[in-house]
Amino acid sequence: MTPSQIAHERLQLWACGIGFGLLFFGGLMPLSGFIPPPSPQLSGAELMAKFGPHLTGVKAGIVMGLLGACLLVPWSAMVALQVARMEQGRRYPLWTMFCFGAGIVNAVAFILPFIFWAGAFYRPDRSPELVQLINDMTWIEFLLFFPTFSMQLICVGMAGLTQRQGPKVFPRWFLFLNLWMALLGSTGILAIFFSGPFAWNGAIGFYLPVGSYVPFLLITYVQFYKAIVAEKHCYQGASA
Repeated sequence: MTPSQIAHERLQLWACGIGFGLLFFGGLMPLSGFIPPPSPQLSGAELMAKFGPHLTGVKAGIVMGLLGACLLVPWSAMVALQVARMEQGRRYPLWTMFCFGAGIVNAVAFILPFIFWAGAFYRPDRSPELVQLINDMTWIEFLLFFPTFSMQLICVGMAGLTQRQGPKVFPRWFLFLNLWMALLGSTGILAIFFSGPFAWNGAIGFYLPVGSYVPFLLITYVQFYKAIVAEKHCYQGASA
């Protein structure tokens, strides 16, 4: 393989969620302290009392999470490339186009919460009512961007389950796992209707979709790593 091909392969592998996962969750947890999420019952004054003493860390976490969310753009391109492999022979690779489009919108949806948080905590003397309003908007958006998130996963699953030709890119169980994760990711919508376990800090509203996403991300990295390595071997065999 040429140096440019090796660099392209490494770029795909590093785009497989490593940088995204480290920066995104690193910004949310140890720096900003947004996880575990604050209670929806907290007033704006209570939110400032909670995050105000370490605003520098909060802002650093926001920047880190923002940079991590931006890595979903190369991630989405890499996912679409593997979906395209599963659509070989199709005149119109619709799952590939849907997947890439959903991925780009999904990247924007991951970016927006950090922009909202930056506005909420930009001024230490901001009106508590406005802090509460922006905080509400942020957490609701954080849990309600699931349509494009789920669409990307559905595209991966359906492209594989309807594959007509070429080598199998992913095992069948992983395709069904994508469809199942697309369903789990939608439970956050309950946060706008109910409180308690369904709220944005509840077991079903937050910890079920986010808690299942973390191991899913690790499994996805392994599967995409294997797919990219297998693709390299196919390329080497064809060029031999």
